[in-house]
Formats: sequence, structure tokens, C-alpha cells
Amino acid sequence: MPAFATTLTVFLAGAVMAALHLNKQQRDTTAHLIDGRRIKVLCVVKGPQASRWTRGHFVIESGRWTWEPGARQERPFMLPSDVRPGRMRPPALGEGRLNHRFLVMECTSAEGDVLIAALHGRVEHVLMALTRD
Repeated sequence: MPAFATTLTVFLAGAVMAALHLNKQQRDTTAHLIDGRRIKVLCVVKGPQASRWTRGHFVIESGRWTWEPGARQERPFMLPSDVRPGRMRPPALGEGRLNHRFLVMECTSAEGDVLIAALHGRVEHVLMALTRD
């Protein structure tokens, strides 16, 4: 029985440490966004004619945003500047590259429908940047 109690204590301590770390990361990101400092949010995007997801970073600084595709992409999809978010949803079963921690934003642009996926806790920053005028 003492081994079980020790294992449970170590597991709970690890869970608390992980939660505190993630909470600090979220607070730091939000503080940087409020202060106007540059933040990078890991995202994957899929364009209207694209068959694959493109990995990259959604960069937000001083009230404007840019898209930086991943370095190892052969022909990366460049996010249009007129993207407007629609609805948010969890990933569908057919979207194999995404796991359950992502949220998918269905967006519209002049080029067609665009999907932007980011992790819970980060997608809100992308949504706020896209809705600013």
C-alpha cells in the first residue's frame, strides 16, 4: 500500500506542476499580447484548393498579424490577408493531422474557405487578431 500512495503522490505532484507551467505560459502570452509585444502561435492552415495542412506560425504584433509558413514546406499555403473567421469547431475524424487538443476555425476569404487550427488556449489570440479592424 505505501508504494501506491507514493506513486499517487508523485503523479499528482507532476500533474500540479504541469498545470502551473501551462497556466504561466498562457498568462505570459496574454500579457505579451496586451503589451503589444510579438507573439507566435503555432497553427496549421488549409486553403481552398489545398489537399494538405500547412504548418506554421501566426505572428501577432502591434495590432497586426502575419503568417509564417513552416521552413520545411515544399509549397506552403500563404494565408490571405482578408481572412475573416466564421465558426469554431473541434477537428473532424477525417482531419488526421489534428488531434483532440486543436480547435478549427472555419474562415472565409476572397480566395475561398480557409481552415485555421490552433491549440486550445491559443486559438483565442488568433481569433482576436483576425477580428480586429
